[in-house]
Amino acid sequence: MTADDMLPEPPSADRLREIGIRDDEICVVEPTEVWWRVHRTEGSFVLAWNEYRYYGPVLRFDPHPRPARWHTEHAVWYVSSTPDAALTEAFQGDRTIDRIRERPYLTGLSFTRPLRLLDLAVDSSGAWATRAGGTFAISTAPHSITQRWARLIVEAFPELDGLRYNSRFGGHPCSALFLPAITAMPDRPIMSVPLTHPGLVSRVAAAARRLGYAVI
Repeated sequence: MTADDMLPEPPSADRLREIGIRDDEICVVEPTEVWWRVHRTEGSFVLAWNEYRYYGPVLRFDPHPRPARWHTEHAVWYVSSTPDAALTEAFQGDRTIDRIRERPYLTGLSFTRPLRLLDLAVDSSGAWATRAGGTFAISTAPHSITQRWARLIVEAFPELDGLRYNSRFGGHPCSALFLPAITAMPDRPIMSVPLTHPGLVSRVAAAARRLGYAVI
């Protein structure tokens, strides 16, 4: 069975609205929680730590319509529940944590208001993806399919702050935030340091050891 078999195409936005979202299918992210992001500060495609990406679709839950280009009404911002998950997501391409190239930073932040996320993670109290005709493979299926799910979810529930899902490689929960959540973005992070910071040596090494990633 392929990932395509495990995650069917999404139903229409009208059908998703009929299905709705139950209380136990929502994860509320409180302002007391700290979330994490690894972001590059040098290179061709640099975004500020709190800057949404309007170009897409590119990644798993990008809600941008095709073709891939700049979209003024569609944007996304990815964040992880743990520093390890942020490292996993940022360096999954070649499985090497490069602390120097493009000068990556680890940034931790808390949101300024509670966020309401559709919970697609395996530890969710509900099972929205299954109830909507999909499966929990929504966290691992090809981007071409999960992007279609994201587009229709945003169309059906435009007030939704985003999605909570599992990191494909790290397993920890991550979130894809949509435009409504931009009002919850803080002006300043709790912390933001380069990956070369001496205080991150042990954390980066531990994450690499767990994942089998290299470190340079």
